Amino acid sequence: MLNESALVVAPVNLISHATVRSAVSRLQDDHAITDADKAFRALLKVAHRYDVKLRHLSAALLNANAGVGPVTCTPAPSLSFSLRGCGDVPKRSDVFTVLLTTAVDLFSAPLGAVQMRDAMRDGLCIESHAGVAALFRHHFSYVEGTGSAAAYATAHSEVVRVDDVAVSRLYDFSDVEVLAECGVQAELAVPMCDEDGRSWGAVTVMFDSRRPRIDPFAVEMLHGHADSCAQWLRWYDHAVMPKLVGAVHEVAAGQSNRAAVSA
Repeated sequence: MLNESALVVAPVNLISHATVRSAVSRLQDDHAITDADKAFRALLKVAHRYDVKLRHLSAALLNANAGVGPVTCTPAPSLSFSLRGCGDVPKRSDVFTVLLTTAVDLFSAPLGAVQMRDAMRDGLCIESHAGVAALFRHHFSYVEGTGSAAAYATAHSEVVRVDDVAVSRLYDFSDVEVLAECGVQAELAVPMCDEDGRSWGAVTVMFDSRRPRIDPFAVEMLHGHADSCAQWLRWYDHAVMPKLVGAVHEVAAGQSNRAAVSA
């Protein structure tokens, strides 16, 4: 039996730390900040203010030009699933949570996860989960290539059904051992593709029995919801994230100015 107490650092944490360190270095270079702590606090302040993950904000900063200004963009596209109570511009985490709740409800599935491409390294990171054990979240926190149903669905932009994970070619022995320990015996992974055909990730429902009955109509509904989410994410990255990056640069510039005055 696998021992959860033996787990070290989840792979996604290593990815996150590397991305944040790179963003801190960029801020230091752009604003002549000698103290890495001050550059990090600029990132952290904006991440807390707008309730966005440090990894996402750092990646956006690294993928954008320094000092990006306000961005004019079309209104947010409508989502095909309800986000009542989440405000005019919901958080990414809220969108993922509601999408996942909708997915597991559609199939009466006990487990589920939303996994998204990492903006810097292209592997899949778990962004939202329901019912999955810590062991699963650690083992599959970051997946490269096509080493899972979600990763294959993302890479090939197609729905992947695995009726028995124990004999699937997608998984190696350690994967199968983790899935068995976590009670996952079958999966359905649906890609999330925007209007340009870009695959952003996948939403996966997991079953505690082999060869579950799956309603094709429910698959079509989830496919529509997943694509709707991808279209919203594309808008969010173009309309919202540049403004947050601009806010980080503004805070970092303030840090640099204060340091110059005190000197």
